[in-house]
Amino acid sequence: MSFSVIFRHNSGFRSVILTSLHFLIFSLIVPHTLTAQVSTTGKITGAVTDSSGAAVPNASVAVKSTALLAPRSTHTEGDGSYQFDLLAPGNYELSVTAAGFRTFSQTGIVITAGFTATINSKLQVGEVTQTVKVEGEPVLDLQSNQTATTFDQNLLQDIPSGRDPWSTVAQMPGATLGTFDVAGNNSYQQSAMQVHGSTPAEQIYSFNGLDLNWPGANGGYTQFYTNHDSFDEFQVVADNAPASVPIGGVYMNMVTKSGSNQLHGQAGFYYLTAGLQAGVKFPVYNGKPVTSGSPFDMTRDATASLGGPLIKDKWWLFGSYRSYDLRQRILSITNQAGTPVKDVNHQTNTDLRSDFQVNPKNKFSFIWLYNEQNRFFRRDTSYAFVSEEASWKQIEPAYILQGLWTSQITNNFLLDFRVGWNKIVFPLSYQSGVTANDVNVTNVGTGTETGAAPYAFANPAWVLKYSVSGSWYKGNLRGTHNLKFGFESGKAYNSYIYQVHQGINIFFNGLDSNNLPIPYQVAAFDTPATQKNYFRDTGAYFQDTWTIARRLTLDLGLRYNHFNTYYPEQTTDPAVTFPQLFPQTTYPASGNLVNWNTISPRLGLAFDLTGKGDSVVRFSYGRYYKMQGTGLAETSNPVGFAGQYYSWIDGNGDRIPQQSEWLVPSQLVFAFGGSSTHINKNMSRPYSEQISAGYEKQLWGDLRVGVTYYYRTKKNMIGLENTAVQASDYAPVTTIAGQPIVNGVTGKPLTLFSFQPSDPTKYGQFNFVVTNIPKLDDNAYHGLEFTAVKRLSRKWQLLTGFTIQRQKGIFGRGSSDDALSDNFTDPNNDINRANNYLNYDATFVFKLDSSYEFPWKIGTSVNFQHYTGFPIQTTQTFGVPNGQGVSVGETVILQPAGVLRLPSVNMLNLRISRDFVLSDRWHLIPNVDFFNVANAQTVIGQVGTFGSSYLFPYSTINPFVTRFGLRFTF
Repeated sequence: MSFSVIFRHNSGFRSVILTSLHFLIFSLIVPHTLTAQVSTTGKITGAVTDSSGAAVPNASVAVKSTALLAPRSTHTEGDGSYQFDLLAPGNYELSVTAAGFRTFSQTGIVITAGFTATINSKLQVGEVTQTVKVEGEPVLDLQSNQTATTFDQNLLQDIPSGRDPWSTVAQMPGATLGTFDVAGNNSYQQSAMQVHGSTPAEQIYSFNGLDLNWPGANGGYTQFYTNHDSFDEFQVVADNAPASVPIGGVYMNMVTKSGSNQLHGQAGFYYLTAGLQAGVKFPVYNGKPVTSGSPFDMTRDATASLGGPLIKDKWWLFGSYRSYDLRQRILSITNQAGTPVKDVNHQTNTDLRSDFQVNPKNKFSFIWLYNEQNRFFRRDTSYAFVSEEASWKQIEPAYILQGLWTSQITNNFLLDFRVGWNKIVFPLSYQSGVTANDVNVTNVGTGTETGAAPYAFANPAWVLKYSVSGSWYKGNLRGTHNLKFGFESGKAYNSYIYQVHQGINIFFNGLDSNNLPIPYQVAAFDTPATQKNYFRDTGAYFQDTWTIARRLTLDLGLRYNHFNTYYPEQTTDPAVTFPQLFPQTTYPASGNLVNWNTISPRLGLAFDLTGKGDSVVRFSYGRYYKMQGTGLAETSNPVGFAGQYYSWIDGNGDRIPQQSEWLVPSQLVFAFGGSSTHINKNMSRPYSEQISAGYEKQLWGDLRVGVTYYYRTKKNMIGLENTAVQASDYAPVTTIAGQPIVNGVTGKPLTLFSFQPSDPTKYGQFNFVVTNIPKLDDNAYHGLEFTAVKRLSRKWQLLTGFTIQRQKGIFGRGSSDDALSDNFTDPNNDINRANNYLNYDATFVFKLDSSYEFPWKIGTSVNFQHYTGFPIQTTQTFGVPNGQGVSVGETVILQPAGVLRLPSVNMLNLRISRDFVLSDRWHLIPNVDFFNVANAQTVIGQVGTFGSSYLFPYSTINPFVTRFGLRFTF
């Protein structure tokens, strides 16, 4: 998990700054908090009729499965309808008996999380002792509108991937991520995810039905890492989420394995070394090869799990363990001996689960997870080139405790209770060889950091969630009704503790003609500093799945949410380095900084076109309020990590900042944190609205194909305004030091704006307010997606999708669609703000997962991904003299994002395996995985800042590599 960064600059630098302090926060510590809940179970529903089509009331219907501790039974309603809810994922057998009819039995019914299997049973006249057997599974969900991709055991285990949540989500149709995985090379740094125009990093890591995300920032990151082999299923809900889910982004529903009545287990080992890797092909820049890449030294991934009965049909236990090591070389950064620095990472996971059937209608489950995520050379992601001594050391423990209770009050009324606790202390420490005299030195022009990490940091955080949900089924009431309702609540605490060596960071901006760094700014910080933040989130929802005439289903849902965030009374540390800038102060508690009450409609329609269950048309509309963490409290907390940026006039040319050269009030160019940032308590909560229309068809067998159109827009977007000044305080200028201002990309004249207020007291004044920015509401996403899905049967499976999409609108500097690194008062920031391609916009996205078993149990599988290159936004920082002659850095957009794009990405991964059957249950499966088969070391990162390093390729996809694996199951 992680947090990080510092604000690095004024209006121009602000984009590196505020984004730094926010984005780094996310990208490092990155882990929310309302207990959003998507079902971890599925349903079987249908109607029982006789040969004439007349309903058969009061028929006895039963289901059984190895996934159930005890069989379930019910009776049909007056219209012949029935339903089983809260069914754990697995294979089921359904039987129907009624006096005067033969028994009906259907096997091979596959239930996954959130899936509704419709089984309509037509009984034949005869004796109950006679049985009519049917084998096969329903392929289409005829009731649900949600867009979900389920990775069952076959996809999780058979498809070559990085064996982590991010490389798994990357296989989902339409999904785009901030990283591109090769054999797990990014598995130690979580990635922001986006699908169908959703907000990047609006993502929930739901662990057995509870959102236990990290509470900081926007609340969209995880504070725990998982064991890939501990999951029974990994389901991703991307669109048209039910009322039980508050967000409209990526909802990862991670369902852990459980015991069973039969002892079962698995052990796995995966290994690769540098000797199994192709050589690095350096990208070319200005005709010369550029050192880039982070190839493997080694990865070693060992897992083991075991489950079984303590008491058959009563008490099941399951446990798993993982030890994962990954070592890479960062080729662009060398030590004093000229050797590339190493990135060394270690992860362990221990999971334990206990399921106890108190009686046939009540089950209790207890789950415990302990995770250590250790990164020994973690780097600030704000800059491309970070030396080893400027990296952090991260030794991070986290744990989860969960309790689950499901109760069957009647055959048609079920309750589900869940409680979860997640705690972490996320540290970023200085490296062992760094002394108190070593400070961080950053060159924003070359994108380098040396000397020491920007700060030392600790992040104690915890999340407490609980939820109560119910499901009630009623037939013969103008159709059938499945009423879902629930209440959810959570409280979260997030604290940041900072220490900066000598209280400063030093900034240069590029190199002069003698290849020496150009002095730029000095940032002074209020450390040591400890900040405390809280938030509460409460939700309630109601949804009726109403099926009319067995073909038309209406999903009518409504969700209420209450959110508030605040900080307690706090006193600043008396030992700060610069007490003259940050005097000791006691600040009162904030009260509720925002107090949002929102209502979200969720409406859907599904129509069985033929009445045979082989084709369905779906329409849906939903409003989704943007997820929140403690980010707003962090932004305004007066005891938070605060800083002041000063222009550095290096009078003696020694490139060492003496206080007389920078600590001058008139040279203050930017400030962040502390009391300079406030929250507009009357602002509205941001939200998105989504409309979709789709068609899905069972083509033949269990292969289904579909096409869906998606539209999304976002409203009430927020950003920063400096209310201490006005836009009219800026005067247009076309020259600097007598030279015309020219757009370095287009070559055309450029008009900038110099801060020249008529009131001289406005110089150095900052009062940033977070508020709604109406211009940001100008945005839209359009997407058309074609999919084909087939579960594993007849020796092959398929998951594929082709997406054509576009997301454009007004650009806001920041992360997760919060423009908190911007200043909408400064007109320089409005230059080329319109008509940008936003976030991870990729015009074409194609995904293919498939596996096929050849004779002699030789298995093959493929994982292919194509993305149009992401947009590049070109900027340039100008030193614009203000009315007092002080040069103020202004970072200006030279051309909208999307005019230039990164190269398109094509990644092909293959696997060959052989299943050695040692007995009916014992299997030994060696495999060989080939990642990035085409060895396409595509450039995926280029410097967008115009200057000497413009379009410099600083990041590439890892080269081809082979990984060997061995799996044993029983």
